[in-house]
Amino acid sequence: MRYLTTLTLLAISGISHAAPEVHYDQCKSSFNYKLNTYLGTTDADNSGQQWCYLKSPVDGSSWGIVREETIPLQQTRGGENCNAVTEYQGEKIHGCTSKNHTSPWCYKPSGGWDECKLPAGEPLLAHSQLNTSKRLDTISAGSCFKVKGDMPAAMSRVIAQQPDLFLWLGDNIYADTTDMALMAQKYDDKKQNADYKRFLEADIPVMATWDDHDFGANNDGKHYPKRAQSQQAFLRHYDVPADDPRFNGQQGIYSAKIAGPVNETTHVIMLDARYFRSPTFSSYGQCEGENSTILGQQQWSWLQAELNKKSEIKIIASGIQVLPPLNRERNKSSYCAYGDGKQFDQAISNLQEQDMSGTNYESWAEMPQQREKLLRMAQKSMNDGNAKAIIFVSGDQHWGELLQKNMPASTEHGGEVALYEVTASGFGQNWPYHIPNPLRLPVYADTAGNGNFNNQCKLPFKYGGIEYKGCITLDNTKPWCYTELDSSGKGIEGKWGNCAPTGATIPTGKVGVVSADIAALTTGDRHLVNKSGSNYGKIDIDWQKRAIKMAIETASEEAVSTVINF
Repeated sequence: MRYLTTLTLLAISGISHAAPEVHYDQCKSSFNYKLNTYLGTTDADNSGQQWCYLKSPVDGSSWGIVREETIPLQQTRGGENCNAVTEYQGEKIHGCTSKNHTSPWCYKPSGGWDECKLPAGEPLLAHSQLNTSKRLDTISAGSCFKVKGDMPAAMSRVIAQQPDLFLWLGDNIYADTTDMALMAQKYDDKKQNADYKRFLEADIPVMATWDDHDFGANNDGKHYPKRAQSQQAFLRHYDVPADDPRFNGQQGIYSAKIAGPVNETTHVIMLDARYFRSPTFSSYGQCEGENSTILGQQQWSWLQAELNKKSEIKIIASGIQVLPPLNRERNKSSYCAYGDGKQFDQAISNLQEQDMSGTNYESWAEMPQQREKLLRMAQKSMNDGNAKAIIFVSGDQHWGELLQKNMPASTEHGGEVALYEVTASGFGQNWPYHIPNPLRLPVYADTAGNGNFNNQCKLPFKYGGIEYKGCITLDNTKPWCYTELDSSGKGIEGKWGNCAPTGATIPTGKVGVVSADIAALTTGDRHLVNKSGSNYGKIDIDWQKRAIKMAIETASEEAVSTVINF
């Protein structure tokens, strides 16, 4: 909603006198103002007078000044009364506010604060389910949902784009609890958020997986004690039909659907990287060495059966990133999957990544054997003719990213193929710190301005004694990079080119869009969007041209995209 002051409220009401004085019974039990939810009343932007939005207009006004003696005390979830007045950041609230929190809270007479008991309201809206007979032209994806920042604008943009399917990729709430009542309430709080309600009202079909914070505990896996109960809460929130296998004996929330008519099929596979997951580090449980697993035997068998099914395109969702290689800043023996190191190192060598280092945050690379297994299965699926393109989508990281892994040829798995990933994370989140990743999509450049964009930029490069992680405009009218470096990382004189702009043809297809403000959106090259506030992923399929556009969207624009052919 717009940020309204008393003066603008009066102007909108079309009256010249002050807002009406009302009894609290005339107030809405819950209302939103400046991105915050209130239970009770507030003096925000109203010169110290308590006000609320009204159930029904009074004298043409949608809000009113509330007689303080009529305002009841709110209660916390623990059953304790709130303070009569909660003073916070210069604001006085008679009741509860969600300011700087995910749900309404108040200060308590006994000291400290607690979340508030929510009023009984209208029935919660339900998520829409995918109609598999319909062709998928646009798939959007997001994760890490928080009620803060520019989340409302990002959700509005998603709703305006009306994707055929939205994929929720984990941390869909921040539960971090073994209290299933609290977890259920947090799911319900999300559905009651005004911006998320508009998403539900837009009737956009969804599929979903989870990550650690909605699964139950930070970085946890199979040792989380309430995983079965958490699965039920997840299925309830996403309104999964009662006859779904996940309600009827299946352990884990993995699922898959193939949508679209013949020759225009998209196979959407949602992995569960939590329910069966072995500890990644000893702090999360006893290490299992070479026996470490992410998906568990049953889910691996199911995934193989899915990858044996034919479709034009496969979208594989994971709560954690798939393509970034192992981070080398840690001692390899600190990883639980290391064991005696032989299988661990062989998996890295098989993918020709001995000299690479990626993100130090959670990813599949923490179990190299499991990552190689997944990528090789995808490679074989393509070489067996079961898919013309495979794109992973992932969340968790609090940044957006476009990635590409060229899989080395293998006698068992077939010829070289390119696998892609769109990391989309998240709503009300950002992470403006540089993240190393050698498997980001390449940035291409021409040869000293000749307009043929067929050289890869060598990133990072040194120019004038300074290291740059992306294209620069220094001493040139267009963004440029070096295409060859010496052993110290310094650009070789004359070996440079202008970076491929929006619409340019490149060896892998075409550049989609490069934001005019891309330098303000990233700490690195254009395919890392980590300074935007909210971001989400978008995949557009042009079935006539047999082309796929992968994009990172912000709350206000398409930040960067690339087009590949299939």
